[in-house]
Amino acid sequence: MSVKMLLQVMVLMAIFSVASCGGEAGKDVALTGAAEVQFTIINATSDTLYVYNYPFQEQLATQPITIPPAQTLQLPLLTNPEMRIYFSNKALSATIEQGKAPDAFNYYSDATASYSFMEYLYEPLSSRYTVDLSYIDEYSYPITVTFSKVPGTYTGCEEGFEYGFTSLAAVKAALQAQQDYQWGALIWPATVKTVWNSDDYPQNMNRIIGPNKVWPSSGNWVPDSYAAFLSSLPQSGNQLFGIGTTNWEGWQTLAERAVPGPAGTGYVTALHSAATPDTRGKYGFFCYPNDNAAGEFTWVPEATLCTITIYPHDK
Repeated sequence: MSVKMLLQVMVLMAIFSVASCGGEAGKDVALTGAAEVQFTIINATSDTLYVYNYPFQEQLATQPITIPPAQTLQLPLLTNPEMRIYFSNKALSATIEQGKAPDAFNYYSDATASYSFMEYLYEPLSSRYTVDLSYIDEYSYPITVTFSKVPGTYTGCEEGFEYGFTSLAAVKAALQAQQDYQWGALIWPATVKTVWNSDDYPQNMNRIIGPNKVWPSSGNWVPDSYAAFLSSLPQSGNQLFGIGTTNWEGWQTLAERAVPGPAGTGYVTALHSAATPDTRGKYGFFCYPNDNAAGEFTWVPEATLCTITIYPHDK
């Protein structure tokens, strides 16, 4: 067995070992025996978090590692394309553990769990990784990233700067303050009313769902309250970007320099108001699909350390 294969086996054994026993109180949860690039995950919430290092593109069934409150975890980067790390207050047993992504608009797809995710791509042959925070679809927990040991030749992030926002309540208030369209309707309702299973959803869930997820939504599990957003900004309307470009088409294709473009909308304004940009104006999270300049950390040298902090989904 080659050294590389041996290391891969050791990583898998460590993952299964930690996943089986969870975190021990008073100690960091760590993966031992792995000589690979790792992210440091900090659980700053009061919940035990279920962490899934999930190959989103390949849709492989994945088991969680649990992190108790105030604990940390060293999570190895995997080389599968389009990796996602999910953080949830419940086991995502109906979805990720079955090789499927959760769906906040499908009651039977772990829609009662509070979760957020981030994305990364690890390229060991090029000694680099790309990482981003996504607030395009559904999210409950605010996530931030901080980098250390950044080489002077890399300008994609600032040493020690915490990217992202730390308060879901601040984002909710900012969305409700937008007066042009019904951005506040993107906030998950305190009491869910749907065609099916209304009574089975937990009350007072903390969740926001971005336009990217809401526009193509339909079905019996979508809360009625989202109709207010869809009425003010229909998917096929042209309120945001002008005649010839629908709200959906513009959101999917226009980039950060487009005027008018997604960066100038109430949704992006609200999310940015809850965060602070670095000295280059970078916020460090995606608000819409082509938000690369503000949202993505591209080709980070693998020697750079990345710390991910999960904050409470406050009200």
